Amino acid sequence: MSTQLKSRVPTDVLEQELELVRKELIVQLNLRERELKEYNDLQKRYELLEKRYSALTQSFLGKLTLKYWQVRRRIFKQKASKGNQR
Repeated sequence: MSTQLKSRVPTDVLEQELELVRKELIVQLNLRERELKEYNDLQKRYELLEKRYSALTQSFLGKLTLKYWQVRRRIFKQKASKGNQR
């Protein structure tokens, strides 16, 4: 009744493969942790910039500055479009 497998893999080969898999998992884990840290840093930077922009848009001089840049952008677009019409 009992059948034995004729092709057995030696345990030392299996242990080597297991060790390779463990090393690869550690590498992947470290990579993922680094990506998460970078994402969190970028998220904090974004929130800081968003807060600063909000403060800028709420102040009088900030509103004036933003309006200046809108007008300036509009003027340069008009000049560029006139220069392209030959």
